Amino acid sequence: MAPGLLGRTPTSVRVGLDKLARPTPAILSAGIRGQSISELRRHGKLLMLRMSGGSTWAIHLGMTGQVILAETRPLVKHIHITVGFADGGPRLYYRDPRQFGFMAWCADQAALEAGPLANMGPDALGIPLEVFLERLHGRSGKLKSLLLDQRVLAGVGNIYADESLHRAELHPLARPAGLSREQLANLHRHLQETLAEALARGGSTISNFVDAHGRPGTFQHAHRVYQRGGQACGVCGREIQRIVVAGRSTHFCPGCQGQ
Repeated sequence: MAPGLLGRTPTSVRVGLDKLARPTPAILSAGIRGQSISELRRHGKLLMLRMSGGSTWAIHLGMTGQVILAETRPLVKHIHITVGFADGGPRLYYRDPRQFGFMAWCADQAALEAGPLANMGPDALGIPLEVFLERLHGRSGKLKSLLLDQRVLAGVGNIYADESLHRAELHPLARPAGLSREQLANLHRHLQETLAEALARGGSTISNFVDAHGRPGTFQHAHRVYQRGGQACGVCGREIQRIVVAGRSTHFCPGCQGQ
C-alpha cells in the first residue's frame, strides 16, 4: 500500500455502511480529510496510517477485509467505504464481505491504544523469542486456540496457525504447559518463517483475497495441511485429518504432529 498512499491527501470519504466507520462516519471523514499520509505501519491485521496533523487513520481488516487502490470502482460486491484524494489518482476502496473490520480515526496515540490497539498482543512477525516464550510457556490452553487469540499474539490467522504447527511438528491440541522451551522456540521460528514466506508470495487466495492492487496471492500452492483433509501429507504420507478447534476448521498430520 505504501507506494500508492504516502504523501497523498484524502479529500472525500463516502461511507456506505455506518458501523464500519468509527467513531462515526462524520468524525472519520472530518478527521482524515485535508491531512497528508506521512507513514504506514502495521500491527497484526491493523493498518495504521499516520497523518500529517499527528492523528492516525486506522484500518482493521477483520477476517475478510481488503484495501484496494484503483482508478475506477472494482466490479465486486461489499465495497463499503471509498476515499478520494487531492491528486485525483487511484481511490482507496475498503471491501469487507463479512463486516468484521472497520476504519477509525484516532486523534492521538492515546486514542489509538485505547481503541483499535486495545487488547492486542505483540505482533507475531516482530515478537522476540523471550517475549513469545513468556506469553505461552506454562499455559494450559490448546496451542491452536492460543495462537488464534489476538490478545495473546496479534496477526496469526487460521491458515497460518495450521501451517506453522505442521512445520513445527506440534499438534493443534497440545498444551504449552506440556511443551519444552526448545519446542516453543521451534514454533516461534517456524511461525515467523511461515508468515514471512506467505507475505513474500502475496498471501493465500482461497476464495476472493487480493492485495491492494487486485492481485491474488500464491502461498496457497505451498500449503502443507490447510484444507487438505483426506489427502496424503507431503512429508510423511499419512492422511491429513480435520478437526474443529476454537470454532475453526483445523488441519493437521497425525504422523508429523502426533501428540
